[in-house]
Amino acid sequence: MSKPEDMLTVKDEDSGMLLRPDIDLANKKSNDFKNIFKIGIGVTVIIIILVVAVVFYNKANYENEQNASAALSRIRVIFESGDYTKALNGDATKLIRDTPVLGLKEIVNQYGNAENGRVAALYAGNALVSIKKHSEALEYFDKSLNSSSKEVVISALIGLAVCKENQNDYKGSAEYYERASQQSTQPTTKDKLRLYAAMSFEKAGIKEKAEVLFRDILSGESSEFISESKSGLTRLGMIVE
Repeated sequence: MSKPEDMLTVKDEDSGMLLRPDIDLANKKSNDFKNIFKIGIGVTVIIIILVVAVVFYNKANYENEQNASAALSRIRVIFESGDYTKALNGDATKLIRDTPVLGLKEIVNQYGNAENGRVAALYAGNALVSIKKHSEALEYFDKSLNSSSKEVVISALIGLAVCKENQNDYKGSAEYYERASQQSTQPTTKDKLRLYAAMSFEKAGIKEKAEVLFRDILSGESSEFISESKSGLTRLGMIVE
């Protein structure tokens, strides 16, 4: 099976990262995003969905959202440079408008109940996966599940699945992949996530669940993963129609 390149690609495939500090206040919220999830069964690469700042017209939350958005935009350069440890912890020596650059962890601590704080948690989870701290990453992906953005939630579920897979918890991994597939409305993405769920259930020895998901792919709207699904059924010793 080829390595997935764009789980939730909006524009071009195999895209680079995206985080724009600009905020479209004309809309209730803006979540223009690109995703560069790169996941494979048995292989964990970098996971991230980078979401443009989300701002809601809620007076009680408006200031927190703006502050979290500003903090995210300031840490962007460090994150994109690949210095994930500094991205997590911030850079107190660097001042922007007399304000130290907060790390992703501190952004989550201060603004974790804001939408942009939940996006920061998704960044933090990715950064932790990148430095092989999967157990700690679980906490941050879990925080992102509270987002009102379906894209953020799907991405968090995939992040949790990859962390569980890295810990050899294939049943847990499969369950998160399956939940992500249930959230997705894009046929190709849905079937891709079903495939990862099926393969994880297969590794966990839960053949019945794996078979159901492989067959769901065969009867789904997308034909991209038919071959992989038939191969999976063959491995399980099932009849392939």
